[in-house]
Amino acid sequence: MKGITLKYVCKRLLSALFTLWVALTFNFLLPRMMGGDPAEYLASQNAMGSAEYAQQIREQFGLDKGILEQYARYLGGLLQGDLGVSYTNFPIPVKDIILQAMPWTLLIVLISTLLSFLIAWLVGTVAALKKGSLFDNTVVGVSFYIQSVPYFLVAMLLVMGLGYHLNWFPMGHAMTPGADLANMGALVKNIAYHAFLPVLSLVIVSLAGRMIMMRSNILQVFSEDYIVLAQAKGLRRSKILTKYALRNAMLPSFTGLMLSLGQAVGGAIATEMIFSYPGIGLTIMNAVLSHDYPLVQGCFAIIALSVVLLNFLADLIYPLIDPRVSLE
Repeated sequence: MKGITLKYVCKRLLSALFTLWVALTFNFLLPRMMGGDPAEYLASQNAMGSAEYAQQIREQFGLDKGILEQYARYLGGLLQGDLGVSYTNFPIPVKDIILQAMPWTLLIVLISTLLSFLIAWLVGTVAALKKGSLFDNTVVGVSFYIQSVPYFLVAMLLVMGLGYHLNWFPMGHAMTPGADLANMGALVKNIAYHAFLPVLSLVIVSLAGRMIMMRSNILQVFSEDYIVLAQAKGLRRSKILTKYALRNAMLPSFTGLMLSLGQAVGGAIATEMIFSYPGIGLTIMNAVLSHDYPLVQGCFAIIALSVVLLNFLADLIYPLIDPRVSLE
């Protein structure tokens, strides 16, 4: 591959594998550092806190084993693609729970991420080209204001304003209970109707920083010598922008886009809590509250794998979009 050597690919692959191992190790340790006992929690929910029942739970799920033995079983299961069985949803495998929640998360987070980057690139570029104008000053001012507002407040304002008071959109869930699953057109409309407010809230809170970054990138590129030379030669501003400036200005955002797509698998916990949206974020929160170690570990393992994989792919793709980069 142009600009990339086999030595570099192997080095990056080993680095990615090491990073993934570290992430998965912390993924194993952190739930156990939260405090609390899953066996006692399950006993309190199902057997009025019976100590005998709690001990049976520990033996059944291997919680009575040493930490190193639990860690070895955890890694062995991951290598075989086995994420374990959920404590609180026994005997449902963690994999099935994640596969059920994942489509809803990808629906709202991927759409909002792509929309946010597209709008940010467009608005940031126009603001840079109109530097000092009313439009530019408005974009910069609104962006800094939005960045200072807590995310959950934006989501709650949308729920209260557009959901509760105006009753334009539903305030929760991914689809109307009892929706006609046979009618594909009506089903898609129903899902889109419920996803509108979560997507809108995610776009609003992530848009500001990306617009400012794109604006700054455009202004920096236009100060480069090759752009000044192109202007001195009399090339049209539109040609300079599309052929030279825009492509180079978008490069710093490329890695951010790839990482955002990787993190999209993790969902948005605050979003899914506020809108009661049945994605990975809400699943993680419920799993943490119920001390469901396998479910917490399974969710974060998928997130870690996605982020590491897309970061690795970004490193390999970068020389293809920027021929000046040579990775050895």
